[in-house]
Amino acid sequence: MEPISATLALISIVRSGLEHASDLKQIGSSLDDLFNHHDDDKKKETQQQKVLRQRTGEDGQDDTSISAVMDEVLAKKTHEAAIQQLANEINAKWKTEPGEPNTWDIILKTREEKIQRVKRQKIKKKEADDKFFDTIFYWLKQITILLGISVAVALAGWLIYANRCVNATCS
Repeated sequence: MEPISATLALISIVRSGLEHASDLKQIGSSLDDLFNHHDDDKKKETQQQKVLRQRTGEDGQDDTSISAVMDEVLAKKTHEAAIQQLANEINAKWKTEPGEPNTWDIILKTREEKIQRVKRQKIKKKEADDKFFDTIFYWLKQITILLGISVAVALAGWLIYANRCVNATCS
């Protein structure tokens, strides 16, 4: 599925969810999918790309060709327009008092706060993991030193035992 179609499909899903939703929580996952939609697969050539490539007379194989850049910019503009239209619909359905931030701004602010919270949690987890592994390495080092000393003492003991005096002529 091409990126524009996937985005428009997600927006239509969110719109249908808006018609039946009673609170913002019910459409949160759809909005999150919409914001985080990435199409990493090899993209098939869309009709728009074909038309742009034909009209510019380029092969369109490289990402710097005018048709590829035009398609990318137009896809971004279409995506932004669809999100803005969705924002307008949400603001129309869940109105706020004058002077207060509108519902869409609250959604964006809450999303940003959640993203920051996740980043802080990742940093704390990394710090805790680093501390844990530092402790593990400290104790491994101590055990290695202890084993080394034990082997050295055992070797010294064996050498003393092996070279002990067993005859009467050793004095």
